[in-house]
Amino acid sequence: MTLSDLIDIPRFYTAVAEWSACFVYLLIFKQKIYSNKKFCFYTVLMFLWFCFYQWSAGQFPLYLWVPGIIGAIISILFFLVFPLKLSFVDGFFCCIRAFVLAEFVASLHWQLYVWFTLHSGKESSLLCFLSVVLLYGISYTIYYFLEKEHLPNEEALNVNRKELFGTTLVGLSAFIMGNLSFVAPNTPFSSATFSLLYIRTLVDFSGLVMLFSQQDKRKELCMRSENQAMNIVLQRQYENYRMSIDNIELLRREFHDLKHYMLAIRSEQNPEKREQYLSEMEQAILTQEAFTHTGNQVLDVVLTTKYLYCIKNNIHFTCMADGKLLSFMHVKDICSIFGNALDNAIEYVSQLEDPEKRFVSLSLFQKNDFLMIEFENYMETSLSLQRDTLPSTTKKNKEYHGYGLKSIQIAVKKYNGSMTLHGEHHTFTLRILFPLSPSK
Repeated sequence: MTLSDLIDIPRFYTAVAEWSACFVYLLIFKQKIYSNKKFCFYTVLMFLWFCFYQWSAGQFPLYLWVPGIIGAIISILFFLVFPLKLSFVDGFFCCIRAFVLAEFVASLHWQLYVWFTLHSGKESSLLCFLSVVLLYGISYTIYYFLEKEHLPNEEALNVNRKELFGTTLVGLSAFIMGNLSFVAPNTPFSSATFSLLYIRTLVDFSGLVMLFSQQDKRKELCMRSENQAMNIVLQRQYENYRMSIDNIELLRREFHDLKHYMLAIRSEQNPEKREQYLSEMEQAILTQEAFTHTGNQVLDVVLTTKYLYCIKNNIHFTCMADGKLLSFMHVKDICSIFGNALDNAIEYVSQLEDPEKRFVSLSLFQKNDFLMIEFENYMETSLSLQRDTLPSTTKKNKEYHGYGLKSIQIAVKKYNGSMTLHGEHHTFTLRILFPLSPSK
């Protein structure tokens, strides 16, 4: 083999490496494509394009090598952003990682193949191809499982500029240091011998390790931020519960003053004032009807507060609940489950213009040895829900989107329960199932 053979990774294997890197991310975010036919189409299209592009780039003169690399990066970016509907920032973040991965795997394979060829004195196209299938398959499979743990397959990555800059800097540094010998072999940081293969592989591997370290740090910060946000949501629900106790006691005292309204109505001769007193009495009666008695004082406070809000905002709220079944549950978990679930349902139907569609219902009952809780509300649009994913938000302020449902999930898992979401026939259903001991 000549020096050029040592340096140059065959264009076809480079194309396969870049295609495989994109394919890994298509697998991770497959749920965003929502169609097996589209997934297969994009997979084949990517393979054909990378093969064609690398063949075309191989015809370029050496001074167009850098634009050719930029074109390969743009190709990776396109096949991540367009099929997966990622934002440009999220797509570029994954693009840099995919490019460094492709560079490392292609370099590692070619280094091993060249080493074997030099020591055995034999070249074999079949052996080279089989080693590509084996090494590429193992490398990309390992990377898939490692990367899948860090990336949400349905939600946005929400990469910020600082994280994108760090990723780009690592990827650019690894590529420049690993390929410097290819462009300028006579610098203090380059080589024109077989060691350049080792250097390129080592630098690419170091870059990949740094990107994974950055991803671990990013995941840790995201989890910390998420926990803080969920604690804020939970604390707000509990504070609302404490405030509601005082408000409900005040309303009950006002209800006892209805006898004064009765005396005023009897003695009032002015029809307008009499009508005003009757309206105030009617409102007081509606308020009293909002008081619920389920057998659980915490649940009573939460439901009464939601009833009063629904009355004021023309929302039809029905409830059939045996609160005694919640005796095993902590007060904060009751506030989290029922407060967040009802808040989400009420907030959604409040946006509907048709009052007839503003309905929310709650059912809490025992079925065999299980406690069943169902929240239902009208749903205007169709909703496609994937397994273990949360629906998209309709809130204008998306700062705490999803944390209410995540708080419910945590509370449900605490008692070995399960939570499912359904959206069909204009009805959104949140169903929670808890196992009950025979004694309960």
